[in-house]
Order: sequence, then structure tokens, then C-alpha cells
Amino acid sequence: MDYFYSETLNIENHNGIHFLQDHKGTNYSSPWDDFGYIITFKLFYVYEKQKRDIGLCKVLTKGYEDTSLYFQESSPNEKTIKINSKLNNINKIVLLGQDLDFYKKINSIFPRNQVNDILEFICDAGFHFEKFSDYSTWEGFSGSFMRGSASEVILKKGYQIALGNYSPAKQFKIKISQLEDSFDEIEFCFDINKEIGKSNINVLIGKNGTGKSHILKKLSETITGVVENDEAHPFFHKLIVIAFSPFESFYTENEIFNLLEKKYSRNSEQNNKKSLTRKRLHVNAYSYIGFKNEKGEHDLNHPIAESAKSIIKILRYDRENSWWEDKTRFQVLVETLSLCIDFDSISLLCTDGSFFDIPASNRLHPLTEKKIDYNKGFSFKKNGISIPLSSGQIIYSYMIPAIIAELEEESLLVLDEPELYLHPELEVGIINMLQYILNETKSYAIIATHSAIITREIDRNAVHILRRSHGNTTSNIATIQTYGESLDNIISDIFDDFRINKPYQREIKKYLNLNNSILPLSDQLGNDGIAYALSLVEDGNNEITFEDD
Repeated sequence: MDYFYSETLNIENHNGIHFLQDHKGTNYSSPWDDFGYIITFKLFYVYEKQKRDIGLCKVLTKGYEDTSLYFQESSPNEKTIKINSKLNNINKIVLLGQDLDFYKKINSIFPRNQVNDILEFICDAGFHFEKFSDYSTWEGFSGSFMRGSASEVILKKGYQIALGNYSPAKQFKIKISQLEDSFDEIEFCFDINKEIGKSNINVLIGKNGTGKSHILKKLSETITGVVENDEAHPFFHKLIVIAFSPFESFYTENEIFNLLEKKYSRNSEQNNKKSLTRKRLHVNAYSYIGFKNEKGEHDLNHPIAESAKSIIKILRYDRENSWWEDKTRFQVLVETLSLCIDFDSISLLCTDGSFFDIPASNRLHPLTEKKIDYNKGFSFKKNGISIPLSSGQIIYSYMIPAIIAELEEESLLVLDEPELYLHPELEVGIINMLQYILNETKSYAIIATHSAIITREIDRNAVHILRRSHGNTTSNIATIQTYGESLDNIISDIFDDFRINKPYQREIKKYLNLNNSILPLSDQLGNDGIAYALSLVEDGNNEITFEDD
């Protein structure tokens, strides 16, 4: 196998693996400066004039801030340089793919024995894991090469994925202990070993003001590496936060990047000049889906455009990756949305007034050459006619394409009150869709919710109840089995309905203070009202019954 550093995409005449800087083939004029280090490359495999895009990787060279200069030392003026002699030196160079797909593609292209040879030769960090303590002393290793928790995920899993040996953990916990003193630590428990009631979703329940959103925001800081966490936790390839409340305060991608920039950057003034769009490309461990735009401002039109962009992103991903994926992302999108919406095509409006219609029945779709009017979003059609959507279905059309466009295997989804705007039937639908997406991608979710319907679908060990008392927030597991429980019992025990003095109870009590008999109430009360009225009757010797008409 030969290895090349190339300054051009015209590499089909050179069989082997090619390293190209990340800006080649894009509209960007220069490579990505990752907090002072230029180490991001695209890897391509060429064989018999066929070119396969393996994906992005980081290549750090000891003593160099720009790895391309190391590759070009012997032949600085050539477009394609053979660099076999520059690689296979673990004391000088280290490489790490930038997503798990990088290693899945290697597994798809090469036989197992060749995978070992390739990863050894290119100095893959996972293959040479025993060198980690040495690598960690190199300049640029922690702040650029291994920045963020996604890199830790890839380091631990990538090599085994490339060999075809990796199997995701089926039981694990996430402990959040570095909250304020007024909060109990909280431990989310996941268990997909069970035959029924698998806990790939945890829910967080509590009255307004108990700190649900605060805990989820702290979780996002921990998973992305913005703050250090004393507790060991499983590593997810990506964290995706979904929040459609007009009052939420979760981080956008740019805000996460800026926090990481403060933590790692050696030249903040230079990095602050980077375009917002380019910044977002390099916060690949975190995505935000909601009403806030790139500036962090709430914009009701923002998710409309983002949903249309997500459709195109899904089609583009499928076009580039269908050669190794068993199921396209568009198929996953259609199967998920079909759980709640009856449609046979998705339609995007072009700027020239025409429509780009995408049949739901097709596996792969070519991208249109026309310019899409993203501000118009997209619509569902049945037999060529646009389908009117309820407010809940509109939120679906914002949420689901964005999730599928961003989701990678073994991701963590954080959803803040997804039942907003939804009819109870659609609350069941959101769980159906989430379970489908999570199962397809071996991913997990944590939901802050006020929904008894959602809680009914979750095992008690994954239901966390927050209560505020004397300035402190406590966290407790559900005392009843919530999975498949009646809504009445869930509302009473989990949502503390029994503790609340209801308006109907006040009216009944007022009535009984003025009347000696409750018989006239027989046809005006439901069962709970009758039971409450009977409980207030002071004379226990009087036997009172209500007869049906």
C-alpha cells in the first residue's frame, strides 16, 4: 500500500491512500486552524481509478504546528507526493479519525489483516493506545488533537470498529455530581438487556423551578468537555439537544465552540475572526435543535429553514455513503415520520418557483441542481396534494429531520419537554419515533417532561423525580413501576397529584359546609369527586350510596 499527500482531488491515477487538507474541494481558501494547529485532513482510498472518501482525520506531528509542512519537506512543489517514509513513525506522528464512520468505512473497504497493517502504518492513536501517555506530552495534543469528549469516544472505539470487533455497552450509568450544593447528585441508568421495558430512555420529572433544565445544561457541559467531571461516564459520539420552548437557555453550537475556545485557544483574537459557518463544522460532538439561530437569538423562522436544510443534508450524506450503509438515512426519516404522518413524498420549494419532490418509496435520490428556498421549509404530499399539518405535526417536521441529519451511532439525545404543543396521541407518537430512531442508531435519550403519557413508557429505574424543599433539590427513583402503569397512578404518585388541593375539592368542601347531604351531587361528580366527598362526611355511621339512574 502506498500513501500520498495531495494538493488536488485529481488523484485517480495513484492507487493508495491519499491525505488532502480539509479545505480542498470546498469554497474555503485555507485549511482549518484548530486552536493554533493545522492538522485536519481528508482521507481517500484510490484503487483502479475508483475514489472512496474515508472521511476526516487529525494528524499531529511532533514539533510541527502544520502537518502539511512535514509531508511536503522532500518535494514542496509537487501536487501529489508519496509519503510512505513520513509515516509509520510513532515517535513522530499520530492520527485519529474524526468520527466513527471513518473506522466503519475502513472496515468496509479492507480485509481484517490489512486493516491492522494500515492503522499501524498511519500511526492510528487507537492502534497505538499504549503510547497515549507519551502523546499527551506533545504540544497541541490536548487542545487540538484530542479536544472534546468525541475524540475520547473515537480513541476507545475506533480501532475495534475497524476490526469489526466492537459491541456497544448494554448497561451503563451517567452520574452528574458537580451541581450546586443545593442539588442531590443524579445518576441516569441505562439498560437495554431486558426483554421488555428496555431503558434506553431516562426521564427527569419535577415541578417548574426544581432544576430540570439546569441539570440537562450541566450534562451538556460535561459531555462536550466544557467542564471537567470527576465521575467517569460513558463516551457518546455526539450530544444532540432538542428544545422548542421559547424560554429555554441551552447552548447553540457556536456558544459551545466559544466556551471551548476560551478553554483551549492559544490565540483567541485570531480564532474569533473565523466564520460562524466554519466554526459549526468543527463542533461535531454537539448539535442544538430548536428556535435559537446561530447568534443565539430566538427566531421562530429558524427551524423552518433548518428542517429543509436537514433534508438536503440527509440526501447528501446518502449520496456519499450509500456504498457502505445498509439503510439510507432518508429511509430512516420516512419510516420514522410515517409513524405519525401519512404521506408519499416530501417537497421542497426552489427559488425559481418549481418544486423538488422526493418520493418516499425510493432509497436514493439525486440532489437537485436548482437552488432551494430554505426559508419556505418543506411540505408533505399525498397523491400530489400538500397535507395540512397540526401544530404538533409541524414540530415533528422541525424535529425529526434535524435529529436524523445530525445523529450518529451511539449518540445521546437530550429533549426538553418534547410534549409541548402535542395532543396526547402525538405524545405516544413521539415515544414511538424516538424508540425507532434510538434502536436504529444504538443511541440513548434523556427527557425532561411533564407528560404522564411519556412516563408510562419508561421503566421505574429510569424515572427520576426532582422535588424542592427548604431550598434543596432532591432526586428519587419512582416508587411504583411506571412502565405500563395506569395514567391515574402515575399522575398521583409520580407527579404528586395527591398532594395538590384541586379546585373541585374546594368546591365540594364549600358545598358540604352548607349542606348536610351529598346525595344531590351524585350526577355531578366523577369517581374521584365522589370519593373525596365521602371522605369529608364526618358521621361515619351514616351509610351513603349513589344509585345509577
